[in-house]
Amino acid sequence: MTAIVLKRETENYWDLIKDAGNEVKLALIKKLSDAVMAAVAEKKPRKKKYTVDDFAGGWSDEYFMDVDELNKLIRDGRHVKSNRDKIWDEL
Repeated sequence: MTAIVLKRETENYWDLIKDAGNEVKLALIKKLSDAVMAAVAEKKPRKKKYTVDDFAGGWSDEYFMDVDELNKLIRDGRHVKSNRDKIWDEL
């Protein structure tokens, strides 16, 4: 039913402008497309695509522990000592 009404309505508009010049038709196309683009843009906001540059500089290394210090802290925090720990300490 909707398709029939849509076809009838578009045919009525076409009958009004079919004899107009090309400049008039192009101007009408521009107006119609501008009206549709504004409606589409309001309904569907685009999602931002994030890049690496968006996250660059978002943190500072001064608040984080050095890797060697972190490894030592993890090793020292173990409850069970093994021969592997002695080897690491010698290195």
